[in-house]
Amino acid sequence: MILVMVRNTIFLLLGIMLGIRLTDFIGYLKLWRNNDVRTSEKAALLKYPVASEEHLATWLRREVRILCLVLTMPSSHRTKAALVNRTWGARCNKLIFMSSQTDPHLNILQINTSESRTNLYAKVRTGMAYAHEHHLNEYDWFLKADDDTYIAMENLRLFLYPYDPESSVYFGCRFKAYFSQGYMSGGGGYVLSRDALRRLNLFALNSSTTCKLNGEPEDLQIGHCLQDVGVVAGDTRDFQGHHRFLPVSPFTVFPTIQSDSWLDSYFFHKPNRSDCCSASAISFHYVKDVEFEFFEFFLYYLRVFGLHRTPRALPSRLGFRQMNELLQHWSHQVTDNKG
Repeated sequence: MILVMVRNTIFLLLGIMLGIRLTDFIGYLKLWRNNDVRTSEKAALLKYPVASEEHLATWLRREVRILCLVLTMPSSHRTKAALVNRTWGARCNKLIFMSSQTDPHLNILQINTSESRTNLYAKVRTGMAYAHEHHLNEYDWFLKADDDTYIAMENLRLFLYPYDPESSVYFGCRFKAYFSQGYMSGGGGYVLSRDALRRLNLFALNSSTTCKLNGEPEDLQIGHCLQDVGVVAGDTRDFQGHHRFLPVSPFTVFPTIQSDSWLDSYFFHKPNRSDCCSASAISFHYVKDVEFEFFEFFLYYLRVFGLHRTPRALPSRLGFRQMNELLQHWSHQVTDNKG
């Protein structure tokens, strides 16, 4: 009798413990999947803290899978490409360099072409075709960058998390152009959704009329191709109007973006001049070799005593209707930068 009572008590305690753990787990998931969808960064952060930023960043690496395609050349393999490989590139889910020669120290897609600015578009086309053929279903987003671009991959994943990779959209630093929605600067990096990559390869790159090799800059041509096949240029500014993708070094635009700079005249959206950059900045371009090490130290090693990083939640993922409404909004945007 006593043994039966002990056994029943043990089973009861185990059931209670299991129920508590299961309730905690379900509650934890509900916090991440909160259905109160908001579209701005400021409003989208949920009021319930769920984990530290470090834990969320680790989780996001599995949840938001990014393949990185980086333009380089043989003369930069041991310098710029090597720096990308051991800094931000190591935080991609997969990193592929596009170059005309292989290298035992780098994961290179060899592209048989001469190294010149006029051939950058051909290299990117080949890289995008390779990603589509071999990795379309393995990754959610496909980033193109240069070997002097620096990407804060954690910020990129946080920005992309609410958006459906099966929607027809791409993101970057949006420039004005002779076609309506403009294009994303190649130097600051641009990222295509899975569906954008699919459309680019199935409908654009296979068409001699839609996607011509006309000698224009790589980013301009890719942007024109994407618009022609219905891929929307998304808005990457934060809730204060600051740009997250910047096609220059932060040292160039610090403390504010000057109105007489070449960059100012290219922006699709007029910049906020209160300061240079978004607090959730994602990319910079024209980064010098020593600046790669600078970014790594100040972003990933330096810890200021007294600055406590509070737990936070992820922004909500957009549902089908909300995503379509946002795509419609972005597709009807017109430039407000008349300079």
